[in-house]
Amino acid sequence: MFERLGNLFRAMFNAILGKMEDPQIMLEQTYQDLQSNLIQVRQAVAQAIATEKQLEQQLQKNKDQAETWQNRAAMAVQQGNDDLAKQALQRRQQYVQAANDLETQLKSQRESTVTLRQRLTDLEAEVQKAYTKKQVLIARDKAAQATSKANEILSKTTSSGAMSVMEKMETKVLEREAKAAAMSELSGDNLDKQFKSFEGKSDVEMELLALKQSMGVKDNTIQVKEPVLIETKSELDEEHTT
Repeated sequence: MFERLGNLFRAMFNAILGKMEDPQIMLEQTYQDLQSNLIQVRQAVAQAIATEKQLEQQLQKNKDQAETWQNRAAMAVQQGNDDLAKQALQRRQQYVQAANDLETQLKSQRESTVTLRQRLTDLEAEVQKAYTKKQVLIARDKAAQATSKANEILSKTTSSGAMSVMEKMETKVLEREAKAAAMSELSGDNLDKQFKSFEGKSDVEMELLALKQSMGVKDNTIQVKEPVLIETKSELDEEHTT
């Protein structure tokens, strides 16, 4: 029976590897089943030990009774009552036969108890081994899940995830920076042209004025402004005289 149980337990563990269910759940369930079976085996061993003790007690009682009736038969012989002595010896034979049967049964029970104890020891060692294996497999499964999840995240990140978005945004930022730089250059050129045109115009007017002065030609701009200045001066003189 225990050999079949051991084979069943090993088969249950081996079957886990080929099933699609959650390994952690299956491992926990299998270990719980092993624990339950171990409890039942312990109870069986305890019952075997109890039976052995009961047989020992019954054997001792029958031996005591056989001895008692042996003494009674002797007393009857001393009293000269052979019939009573025969009855006592017959009763003694019953207890002796019962004691012999109990001894045979007790011997068999003791052998069974020893076997059960050894099986229990082996099963306890196997359950402990199963517990260690369960813990290792659960740890490996958790590590495998963590690695798989990390690889999945990394795969998304390198292909169509955050890194891809970053690269696209970098391209857009570069485009905007180039556009802003171009606008800045265009705006700067326009201002330079305007200032250069003003500076060029001023230089030409200054040269024209110098040329007119060297030729004794009056400047039109000064002639327009002169009457206003003279009139203003005359008005000031009149106000002063008054």
